Amino acid sequence: MLPIQTGNWELDQAIQDDEYKNAVKYLHSAVHSNPPRLEALLPLTQLLLIGCRDKEALNELEEFSAISGAVLPRRLRAHILERFDPNNSPALSTCFEDILKIDPTCRESLAKLISLHQDGNYRPESLLEMAALHLDAAYAACNVWREFALCFLEVHQYEEGRLSVCLHENEGGQLPRYSSVRYNSIPKSFTQGKMGRAWAFRCKWWLTRHFSKSILASEIAAGDLELLAYKAACASHMYGQEFEYVVEVYNCLEKENNMDLLALLREHRQNSIGLYPYLRQRTS
Repeated sequence: MLPIQTGNWELDQAIQDDEYKNAVKYLHSAVHSNPPRLEALLPLTQLLLIGCRDKEALNELEEFSAISGAVLPRRLRAHILERFDPNNSPALSTCFEDILKIDPTCRESLAKLISLHQDGNYRPESLLEMAALHLDAAYAACNVWREFALCFLEVHQYEEGRLSVCLHENEGGQLPRYSSVRYNSIPKSFTQGKMGRAWAFRCKWWLTRHFSKSILASEIAAGDLELLAYKAACASHMYGQEFEYVVEVYNCLEKENNMDLLALLREHRQNSIGLYPYLRQRTS
């Protein structure tokens, strides 16, 4: 899978050799047999890359992914895209999403999606979903909770801006007049259909998985204030700004006189979505 120096004469000779062609032929047959042979996919991919047939390798991996739930072809495809087509953000993000759907504990794939988001090439709503999927399966470090909280804030601010109705009037030389009407700022994708049900279940589950009293006590004892602040920021968006975990962390930060983290948590509390109370109200 390493880059090959195609100017090497021996390599040029090798890929014209019958042995190389036969190896590709037999591995291709194995990959396309019934059932498909996963163990033949990696050597076939390597041989195609050696022969500078990267597009063919990508096509083979895409076709195999369509008929298999294995994570290997998706990881291989992501690696090749990063090497040969690094600006293809839609294809890369799809690969990393597919990997996380199969293996939600994969920190590397989530980190790649976070990087795409930070570069402006991945939507915050999508990153929220993938980060939540990861947190369903793993106990993450501070950087994941930070991005999770920031995505909640981005989504909230976007919805606030989108749902604020500005009435503009500029007739007869009059100055423009604006009025703003405030609506519920929770995106419909979080409250309706299959995704809405998934978030309702997740919010209820995470009360014990991530935000229980015992977990809070152990985290305060550990003294990682940044982790506490970002987890509390996420909790404020999920459960509201007066949720016990949020209030206790805020009090802890006040005692520690950490003004930066207090300001951070205050901003999230003031802009909290309050997803779970809204979902419970809808179903009550």
